[in-house]
Amino acid sequence: MRILVTGANGLVGKNIARALSSTPKFEVYATSLKKLQIDGATTFTSNLLNADINHMIDDIKPEILVHCAAISSPDACEVDRFAYHRMNVELTKRFVSACVDYNVHMVFLSTDFIFDGSKGDYTEQDTANPINYYGESKLEAENLILASSVGSTIVRTSLVYGIEPKLSRPNIITRVIDNLSKSKSYKVPTDQIRTPTYAPDLATAIVQICLNKTTGIYNVSGQQKISVADFAVQAAKSFALNHELLFPVNSNELAEAAPRPKDTSLVIDKAKSELGYQPTSIEMALEKIKQTLYS
Repeated sequence: MRILVTGANGLVGKNIARALSSTPKFEVYATSLKKLQIDGATTFTSNLLNADINHMIDDIKPEILVHCAAISSPDACEVDRFAYHRMNVELTKRFVSACVDYNVHMVFLSTDFIFDGSKGDYTEQDTANPINYYGESKLEAENLILASSVGSTIVRTSLVYGIEPKLSRPNIITRVIDNLSKSKSYKVPTDQIRTPTYAPDLATAIVQICLNKTTGIYNVSGQQKISVADFAVQAAKSFALNHELLFPVNSNELAEAAPRPKDTSLVIDKAKSELGYQPTSIEMALEKIKQTLYS
């Protein structure tokens, strides 16, 4: 089965492309902005905003598209809505059109930030109400997928973390390591509650979705609810870094352009029952990352 993965230079896309490539049933093609090598995958560079998407799909002829390419910095999205609408919404729309034309199943990576964070423990049936433009753009993309005739799977995830060389953007773990290893202080919010997601776990769920062309909406995240601050402290201690350099603050003390929802913890019962998804505990995931760092 041939699969095309977009945005393979990011943490999520790279883990997904690698996991799919190690599955014998799949022949994987992966796009990135910069040159990239993933064992077992055919990788190629493409500026997707300027690419002929229909030609790409016609040339590769995938059965499944896993669309990870997006700009996921909430602050950048808030500051330049036009540019990020182009990437997060209009590009998705072009891929949806191509998938309809060529009968390709579409797997779309979405976010817990489609929720306003007022209650936490969100299920797939809860009403979306984003409070920043990043969440708005991902919800708009979700809605245009659902309004189309494309066979699709929407995967919502939360605070994905992990370590990879040459990542296109940092994540909470890389920020903690980068700051604390340089003896720099780092502010972390105590009032933002998430269900942090170990990137290889998310990739494993995508493999299961692709094997069965599962349709619908799935929350795929970690199972442990924790504040970003507590998660950062736990990571620092695990990596034997000075956790006292972490400064727990309220969100309103952070100079962030985009407001952050308070509690976007996700309920993953559906993914567990229908996909056989079993997330790695935070403790075990941090131990695996530590082994990678210091091996």
